Amino acid sequence: SSSSSGGFQSFSGQGQSLIDSSTSTTSSGGIIDPNTITTPPPPLDTTLPSTSIAIRLLNGKRIVVKINLQSPVLELGQHIGSSAAGAGESYVMTSGYPPAVIEDLSVSVEEAGLKGAQVVLKKA
Repeated sequence: SSSSSGGFQSFSGQGQSLIDSSTSTTSSGGIIDPNTITTPPPPLDTTLPSTSIAIRLLNGKRIVVKINLQSPVLELGQHIGSSAAGAGESYVMTSGYPPAVIEDLSVSVEEAGLKGAQVVLKKA
């Protein structure tokens, strides 16, 4: 009996969107809110291929994350969250030259082309 048949549809459901939403603020578009990442990253599976990724945090510090190639990019957010250097500010991860925002956090580290890469955080 929740039939509000107005033209406006408020956002509901999962934040997994495949739409390019670099202009929208409601959907993820690669934006990571460190306050929503409360689970620590899973341990590295040493039986699977892995890589090291250098991440420059918002405060200028650098951390190096060792991660499996098939892990989702979002797992980097868990590593960053656990190093607590995001200072609670939402950010996006950029990589490459010229730096491009990594918008799809569900693809694997390998698919995102992050093997041995440098990732720079930018305020969202």
